[in-house]
Amino acid sequence: METDGEALRWLDFAREDLAYGGFGLERFPRAAAWSFQQAGEKALKAGLVAKSIVPPRTHDLVLLLNLLDPNGSEELRTAVLQLAEISAAARYPDDDAEPVDVTLARSYEAAAKTVVLHAAQQLAQK
Repeated sequence: METDGEALRWLDFAREDLAYGGFGLERFPRAAAWSFQQAGEKALKAGLVAKSIVPPRTHDLVLLLNLLDPNGSEELRTAVLQLAEISAAARYPDDDAEPVDVTLARSYEAAAKTVVLHAAQQLAQK
């Protein structure tokens, strides 16, 4: 596997999901949240590919982070944990899940930006 090109492709997809979420944030915050989760997931997978680790087919961001960098920064871990809460809340109508409003979606966007930036910096160091 040509890791640099593949990792950059994952990072491009992450940036695309991040931008796409931003377009719909005001009108469709729940859908935007899902795009932010996807941006974080693809950024983590970019980091895995850069380390020559085949990323598993999962949406489990905590698993991906633990595979990538189990002792990562507190800022990265906090961002990943925040994005990890999106899965159920964004995909399933559930009385127990917190509704995703614009304010919450903006916090997810900030978390996704943190994860994508971390991946970009990791790839730039290669």
